Amino acid sequence: MEPCKTFHLKLISFLLLLFLSISFARESCALTTEEERKLGKQYALEIEAKIGTLKDLTLQTFVEKVGYSLVDQVGPTPFEFKFYLINATDPNAFAIPGGHIFITTGLLILAENEQELAAVLSHEISHVTGRHVSQLIERSKRINIASMVAVLAAMLAGGGGAGSQAAATMAMATAEALALKYTREMEVDADQNSLPHLIKAGYDPNGMITFLNKIMRMSLALAPQTPSYLSTHPALHDRISLLENLMKITQKPPGPFKTFSDYKRIRARAFAEEREPHVAVTHFQSLVDQAPQDVNGYYGLSLAYRKMGRLDKSMEVLQHAHSIAPHDLDIRRERGIIYFLSGRLDQAMEDLETVRSRPSIGADQHHDLLTLYYLGRTYQEKGELSKALPLFLTIYKEASFFIDVHRDLGSVYGRKGEKGLSHFYFGKYFKLRGDPKNALLHFRTAIEWLERGSPEREEAQQEIKEHTSKKS
Repeated sequence: MEPCKTFHLKLISFLLLLFLSISFARESCALTTEEERKLGKQYALEIEAKIGTLKDLTLQTFVEKVGYSLVDQVGPTPFEFKFYLINATDPNAFAIPGGHIFITTGLLILAENEQELAAVLSHEISHVTGRHVSQLIERSKRINIASMVAVLAAMLAGGGGAGSQAAATMAMATAEALALKYTREMEVDADQNSLPHLIKAGYDPNGMITFLNKIMRMSLALAPQTPSYLSTHPALHDRISLLENLMKITQKPPGPFKTFSDYKRIRARAFAEEREPHVAVTHFQSLVDQAPQDVNGYYGLSLAYRKMGRLDKSMEVLQHAHSIAPHDLDIRRERGIIYFLSGRLDQAMEDLETVRSRPSIGADQHHDLLTLYYLGRTYQEKGELSKALPLFLTIYKEASFFIDVHRDLGSVYGRKGEKGLSHFYFGKYFKLRGDPKNALLHFRTAIEWLERGSPEREEAQQEIKEHTSKKS
């Protein structure tokens, strides 16, 4: 990983501890739920702006599928949960105020199956529902937030140099000293509360123990450079012992437990996204050399070549994988995507329509949406807008985080002559891209064409109002 990316990952821990340690200027005790929601939204925006989040359609929708299956077991809560992916090698997960939960690609790779990922997400969800953030703010000492923000700004401006990293280390150590003495009882509480949610959602709770054992082994191997997830989740040996005792007395169904048979593909995709292309190519080529009949290696290798821009090599790998496993939907889907990117639209449409038509695809939404998106792009390029539009609208409804679909909707509506909707979706696209000037321009133009009383017009007006209030 590039030094800059590694440095930005260290900022995550700093930000988390900063958020947990600050107190308000007023002498109040704890946050109200409304204050926590507002605070969380503010910090989530800051993290996205300063560090960035990964918008991969496959990975993000998979994490959401697991996360929301757990949230459904929690019951009524004042928070609207959101899940985010950060592209970083360090296996890390944390919750900030208001139900915003972040995990890294490194954690997706470290987890061996969906059970372990679910265990981590359930634990973080329990931190939110237990109001642990609010408790820490109530009990922590006052920290001058203005000076902390200044340090953060200096680090970002410094680009991760030695001086800025020293400042980061000092700031994190200060915040950590204030926060860690509160975390042990909260970790126990989160473990206890997350266990029934895992079981109710259909996951094997042993995933909690197997994942914590991985983290503990990493801490021993990497000491004193312990993983970030360990640094904010202490007393692992005690937690594992407690969980083992809890499972002995907890009634759980015999199974079968919910699982995702192709989790290896999730790990491969996360690895290809996370690493530099030449590193990923070397890694997956070694897997192919070791197991020439294992299609998983070819899947990852094709993604790495595509990221490198070598569409010819990616297609070569996929064609070979298809000869080994002609019914593998992932391979067929990726081949369809390469056909599209190479301008071979008829072949792309054949592959993507084949994947779309398979009955099994409905069970795995993250596969379906990726197929639908590139199928929509194919129809869009062929000028068949009436076929492209419903596909894009489905993706927009199910995965509004996916920035590119807003651009495609704007383009399709523009070509259909529907100027109001075209400018509306372009406005949303530029907003998500962090370009408020162009977003505002499109929202204002959309108002001129959208029908009065339409939800899109009202949303555009609200966006303009919020933008204007920020400037004032």
